[in-house]
Amino acid sequence: MVGVLVAIGTLRDAAAQSVANGRALFNATCAGCHTTNPATAGDPYNLILTAANTPSQITYASSLDPLEMGFIQTTLSPSDLVDLAAFIATLPGASPGPPPPLATVTVVEYYDAAQDHYFITAAPAEISDLDNSVHAGWQRTGQTFKAFAGLGDAASPVCRFYIPPEQGDSHFYSASPAECADVRAKFPTFVYEAPDVFYEGLPDQATGACPAGTVPVYRAWDSRVDSNHRYTVSLTIRQQMIDAGWVAEGYGPNAVIMCAPA
Repeated sequence: MVGVLVAIGTLRDAAAQSVANGRALFNATCAGCHTTNPATAGDPYNLILTAANTPSQITYASSLDPLEMGFIQTTLSPSDLVDLAAFIATLPGASPGPPPPLATVTVVEYYDAAQDHYFITAAPAEISDLDNSVHAGWQRTGQTFKAFAGLGDAASPVCRFYIPPEQGDSHFYSASPAECADVRAKFPTFVYEAPDVFYEGLPDQATGACPAGTVPVYRAWDSRVDSNHRYTVSLTIRQQMIDAGWVAEGYGPNAVIMCAPA
């Protein structure tokens, strides 16, 4: 039903970089705590200067202090963060810090035997509901893999669509912004639930190779009227699905669809 695979788009929208927009964003969202000149602010407020041209520093800081900065990842787009980091680079004393490590979350897989469907989620509320049978029929398979908790230079947002009952009653995920856009255009009946349920790396489009520190995630499609996809880091499981008639979807000889933190 989906069977969609398009060229991976670039994650960092460099063409959208605007110092003027970054200045407006800083004044509206950052200056209240970091002051208009963070060089004169005390620790830790002066640490924002290390985000010069490094948007991942901003995302990392927000993951460390979700109470005060959690809004960053929900209200600012990737291009906004690029603009903000570009403006910070113009401030006195600004200098890019080393790329920060990204926090990770666990993506949990479930199976509904009645539907013969798989489902994955990293959302604590969904995990709690499924584990407590709020949605009857779903059981953990015991399979998990990791995802980045926020946007960074090595992480792309994973979009999620709900495929309506007449086409599958399941969910579709992609870490490729281009594929997400293509699915929205080609399948208007799909419900676009979120642009960023979690974050994963992108494989090389030609070879399927994943960046250092990440492992391949494979996507298989059941090729049935009730469209369903399975996501796994296990080549053995992926091969079992193919042997059962499922179709591998991804990039390179091994059909890698995204890259999870190791």
